[in-house]
Formats: sequence, C-alpha cells, structure tokens
Amino acid sequence: MGSFKLKLFSVIFITALAYSQSVLFNPLVENKVFYVKRVRDFIRSDEFKIFKDKLGDLIAVDLIYKKSLVICNYDIADALLVCGLSTLDHRKIKFKVPILGLKLPIFLTSESEDEFKLRTANLPSHIFSDTLDDRDKLQHFFLSAYITYINGGKITADKIGILIEKGEKFGLNLVWDERDIMTNRLGQEFGFQLHKNPFVLPSRFLGIISKKFSPP
Repeated sequence: MGSFKLKLFSVIFITALAYSQSVLFNPLVENKVFYVKRVRDFIRSDEFKIFKDKLGDLIAVDLIYKKSLVICNYDIADALLVCGLSTLDHRKIKFKVPILGLKLPIFLTSESEDEFKLRTANLPSHIFSDTLDDRDKLQHFFLSAYITYINGGKITADKIGILIEKGEKFGLNLVWDERDIMTNRLGQEFGFQLHKNPFVLPSRFLGIISKKFSPP
C-alpha cells in the first residue's frame, strides 16, 4: 500500500531537514549516519525481537526511541531523526523524470538485502491494530515528530505530510491515505509535546488510535 509514497515521504523530509539544519554540510553528519546504523543494528537484533514479542509492538516503538536517545546522547532532535531513518521500510524510490519518462532508482539505505529484510521484518507492525500491518507508519510518525520538534510547531510538518500524499505531482503513482495523515498528525503532537515534557514516549500518542481499533 503506497510503497512509493512512503519512500517519497522520506526523501522530502530529509530534504527539509537538510534545509533547516544544513545537515548535508554539517560536520556531524557522519555521527548521524553512524547513529542510524547502530539503531538499525539494534532493530535487527534477537534482543529487540524477544522484547517486542514479549511486551508488544507499542512498547517496542518506545524502546526504539529510548535506544536512539541513548545513542544520540539524549539529543531529542537527533533521536527523532535517527528513529525516522532507522524505520524506513523501503530500500529505494523510483522517481519518474517527467520529460524523458525514465524511472531513476534512488537508494535510501546502504544495507545489504539480507540486512534490510531482517530489520524490516523486526519492525513493530501492530501499532494501531492486531490485524493490520502498520510498520510503514513508523517513518511517518517519527519524521513528522522531528519536523515539528525542530520548528517548534505543527504547521510545516502538516504541510509537508499533505504534500507527500499528493505525490503524483512528483511523477509517482501514489494513493491518498488518510491513515498516513492520521499518523503524521500523531507524530506532530508527539514532537510538539516534547517541548513541554521531554520524557513523553511515542506509545502515549500511538496508543490513542490503538484503543479505537481494540475489541470492546
């Protein structure tokens, strides 16, 4: 569902963060790449899988965020960004060049195919429901939280999220997904609330929707 859309989502957000923090020209970029690698390694680990299977997917999302905080030396902005990049569930996007009609592959990870498959298989998937696979929503949630947190408000993140849902303007065959918008806005609220309480966790916000899908 909307695989190209989610990949485009990541690309646009990375572009936005590069503009806002000059990440592409930041001498600390190597550290951030290393942080992403460490969190991805953690998600692949047996330790994480055992924890997820025992305590559930919502708590596992909290664990990814907590691990990222530790790795990023408790820098909240970096931790949110690293979480977003560590939970990408696609390896590449295929961007259609309007005039030439060519589809150019853009890789989003340097992982091997086996590493990628193991990490995405371990991603928490039952976030909103026990029957729906929502592992693709994690990147929406964390990257929306990141954009909101660094801007101190939700407006920019919301505009970016809606722009991505209209991704056909970028040469991709995408489908509008209200649940992506919902997840974006939950992430925005998380990023916004972190300014008020730096100790809040993702499950507090993801759990709001999860309860709606739970049986009575």
